[in-house]
Amino acid sequence: MRYSIMLQVVASITLIFLGTATLFAWLQYRQVTDEASIQTSNAMPI
Repeated sequence: MRYSIMLQVVASITLIFLGTATLFAWLQYRQVTDEASIQTSNAMPI
């Protein structure tokens, strides 16, 4: 009984960490692509 509760706690914490890491990675990737598109759009009219 206690083993299954521990397993659920560990699995939920792991999923939370993976979700948080995925969110931060997506945010960083999105900011890099936004900055790249801004720089290219600023460079085009010149």
